[in-house]
Amino acid sequence: MAKHTLAIAPTKVMIFGLGHLDSAPATFQVAWLEPVLCRLRTYKPDLILTEALSGEQVMALEAYAAYHGDAGKYAGPTLQMAKAAQADLQLTAAQALVQANTLCTKDALTAAERRRLAGLFVAAAEPLSAAVQWLRLPAAERIGADGISPSLAKQVNLWATLRNEMSSIAARLAADLGLERVYGAGDHLSDVAQPDFAAFKAAVATEPNQVDLFNHNTPAFHAVPEEAMKMATAAEVMPVMKWKNSPRFAALDAEAQWLSMLRSEKLGRVGRQRVAAWEAQNLRMAVTIREATASMAGGKALLIVGAAHKPFIEAYLRTFTDIEIVSVPALLEAKATDCPE
Repeated sequence: MAKHTLAIAPTKVMIFGLGHLDSAPATFQVAWLEPVLCRLRTYKPDLILTEALSGEQVMALEAYAAYHGDAGKYAGPTLQMAKAAQADLQLTAAQALVQANTLCTKDALTAAERRRLAGLFVAAAEPLSAAVQWLRLPAAERIGADGISPSLAKQVNLWATLRNEMSSIAARLAADLGLERVYGAGDHLSDVAQPDFAAFKAAVATEPNQVDLFNHNTPAFHAVPEEAMKMATAAEVMPVMKWKNSPRFAALDAEAQWLSMLRSEKLGRVGRQRVAAWEAQNLRMAVTIREATASMAGGKALLIVGAAHKPFIEAYLRTFTDIEIVSVPALLEAKATDCPE
């Protein structure tokens, strides 16, 4: 689609791809992310999204469990916390979200109001946004009171310190920038389009080298030193982040994991079905970004997501009339003032 002349500058969207930090080696330390976080702070996003499911989707999956399966498979702790908070506050998830959104518009929230807001976000099945509120509170004020029970306060404190990109990067960055929440852009509604697992597994077993492609066990990947890095040391973090956000990685990964299935006669219809579910998942994530940025024309958004999603989401976003994709490699290569290398 041709881009149009706009009265307001395009809305900028950065898709930051990475490997999931909870699978990093035991030696990995969250403190090693500071050079990355510092550069993301210079981008100054007005809105931050993650690969987590939105509270709305979590509750929808739960309501339609007979159709979608067990929502706890994707969001067990979130559901458990939400139901406890809903019982405490005598609110549904939707009612809690409405109250949370209203409270977010208030200036200069008190500690009591931030605790109340955290409790509302938990009830709305948005624990990462509750974690943002927790991180914005002084440590001494992170207690169970004002609508959040002591037991839930402990769980929110845990969410705020988890070693994953949603807590260690997205929630931390939101708190640093003075944002009130993060948004879940993840999707599992599209899982209904997935092929039968046994049939898919059997088809993959008949295709030589398909598992190697899925696992990046190919000469093209072996030729890239960063592909072997697991962020086991601080010195490996930035090279890995640059590699995962490079056009070369995007092309190789899409070819290995997804386009290879479309070419395979042995995977046939189940391969096509698997790719269809993947594309539907990424399209829903792009739609979530579009909706979340609708009220901030000309602003900046950031999505923290698994690197395999990045090229697909960016391709969909490029079809939208007023979205401009921001280069992650340019941000990471820039010599940012006061940012460590």
